[in-house]
Amino acid sequence: MIEMKVMTFNIQHALDFKRKVIDTDLFADAIAKHNADFCGLNEVRGEGPIENYTDQTNAIGDKLGYYRYFGEAIKVRGTSPYGNALVSRYPLKSVETIRIPDPEAKDELDRDGDPVHYESRCIIKSVIEKNKKDICILVTHFGLAESERISAVNKLCEIIDRTDLPLILMGDFNTEPDEELLAPLFGRLKSIDTYENTFPSDKPQIKIDYILYKGLECKYSETINEVYADHLPLVAEFDI
Repeated sequence: MIEMKVMTFNIQHALDFKRKVIDTDLFADAIAKHNADFCGLNEVRGEGPIENYTDQTNAIGDKLGYYRYFGEAIKVRGTSPYGNALVSRYPLKSVETIRIPDPEAKDELDRDGDPVHYESRCIIKSVIEKNKKDICILVTHFGLAESERISAVNKLCEIIDRTDLPLILMGDFNTEPDEELLAPLFGRLKSIDTYENTFPSDKPQIKIDYILYKGLECKYSETINEVYADHLPLVAEFDI
């Protein structure tokens, strides 16, 4: 069988958690160290006029020698792109950014009674070919508000239900595994076996990062207990 290795990684705009400096090479080296064929990245900056808003997707892709795609979710202060990315050892046959609909009402409060932060989100949908087999890869980052996360799940279910290809979904869901909100995804897709906590990376307290799949056989999965960003990355190997 042909093996394929994927990684999901919230890189917090390539901020080195230990040194508190932006270092795209650190994250490219982490992907290379774990030999990921594909890596979905969350919290990625694009080039813009705000200080330190550089083209992080191309910086990481260039260091790896990988194909790459940036999916813009928002423009910070209306000027500087921010969103998700996918870097791939193999060409992307097709790729697009799909918007997650914003909730109509934005009035949720957090546990302390303060207003929840709302932020438009997106999904990267790509089809890659490995050894003459097409595979759909989805990369996303859910919002903090429950209504945003419900909207994300609904949009993902629409995509999954229309996709006959083997599929991998990965990203930061901002949702713990036992929350009912994820039931529609767990009903459609399998989850990799690792349920270790992923956030915060230095002393993980909760699991909010996932790799889900269908139409493939997962041979191995792991939460990487190495501190790069504020989240721990996940890796999984699949047979094709």
